[in-house]
Amino acid sequence: MMKRFDELFSSRAFLKVVSLVLAFLLWFYVTGGSDTDIVRSYRLALQLRNVPSGVVIQRVPRDIEVQVAANRFLASNIIPEKDIVCYVDLQGFEPGRHTLPVKVSLSAGLKLISLNPSMVELRLDRTVEKSISVVPELPQIMDGYVVRSIALFPSEVIVRGSESDIEKITKAVVTPTLADLLSKEKRSFNVILEPRGHDWSSVTVLPDKVNLEAEVDIVKIKKEIPVIVPIEGEPHPDYLVTSIVTTPGTVILEGPKLTLDEIKAITTKPLDIKGITNNIEVQLPISVPKNVTLLGETNVTVRVSLKQKIATMKYENLRIEVRGRGIYKEWEISPSQANVVITGPPSLIASLEGKDPAVAVYVDITNIVSRRLSIPVNVEIKVKGIEVTSIDPERVTFTVVE
Repeated sequence: MMKRFDELFSSRAFLKVVSLVLAFLLWFYVTGGSDTDIVRSYRLALQLRNVPSGVVIQRVPRDIEVQVAANRFLASNIIPEKDIVCYVDLQGFEPGRHTLPVKVSLSAGLKLISLNPSMVELRLDRTVEKSISVVPELPQIMDGYVVRSIALFPSEVIVRGSESDIEKITKAVVTPTLADLLSKEKRSFNVILEPRGHDWSSVTVLPDKVNLEAEVDIVKIKKEIPVIVPIEGEPHPDYLVTSIVTTPGTVILEGPKLTLDEIKAITTKPLDIKGITNNIEVQLPISVPKNVTLLGETNVTVRVSLKQKIATMKYENLRIEVRGRGIYKEWEISPSQANVVITGPPSLIASLEGKDPAVAVYVDITNIVSRRLSIPVNVEIKVKGIEVTSIDPERVTFTVVE
């Protein structure tokens, strides 16, 4: 049985039948029928053919919508840019407005179904060129700078394009920044056509870049600035700074206006007054900021004046001592106690707290002959550096007792 099958499959008649069936199936797949064509849409760029010399085209549509039909095999192998070409033929047309039909070239086997738009309106303009000067459009120049000169290389450019576009050009500019001007280097800038809102894509500028060289100077001015002395530390606790006098109190600086506008005062080297107990007078160097020049002396004289602080202490109800030898055997004084106010350096007064009084209060009855007399109250200071500022009472009554 197997042998008979082998003979059947290898016979020439069986192979011919198989070949016919395969060929029929391939033909059916490729050609199909008219009712099996596939329609596809494409957006293609419009080509311009036979453009006259010396003209440029305005208002060229970006894309053309095309629908084509093809059998399954062709539809799956279409290369749009190769098999479908949309174009207009400008052979023999003069400058002006023209409405022209869009033509389509299709590869064999393709059928045009629709075309949108089928007509296009084109404007043909003459190509012209002219030379225009390039001007620098300068930024706002801040106070303190002055533009001495600006040079452009080249100072003119050629603009080439449609006659209508070239007529609209008002000027050509370059726009350097202040940093560009201050760089002191030759720099290249794009040439910008004005008005800037217009589409200049179809205009050619030769050259489209120019070099710029600028000379910008910094204006120097003079300014009177106060001198401030930074103080470090404090004087001795018993002293107070009453004044700090700087001679001179102001100096003259020279430099760029922008820099000097930022300088409100100038300082010296710090002065250390820690623990001082006397007036001092010193010479201090001035700290000069960068980019400015100090005109005149570089040192100032600084005088620091001190004042001693005063502290107060009050002794109350101190017993009034009686000193000296009187001629009477018995007597009395009234009142017998007094209040005393003393002053002195704070550190000294503070050291007296909790100790025996630093003063003694007394009256001297030597040589008193009157039986009743008002006599002064005296104060003996026992500690150096203090002063008595008040005694209450200042006088007492001396009375002889019978």
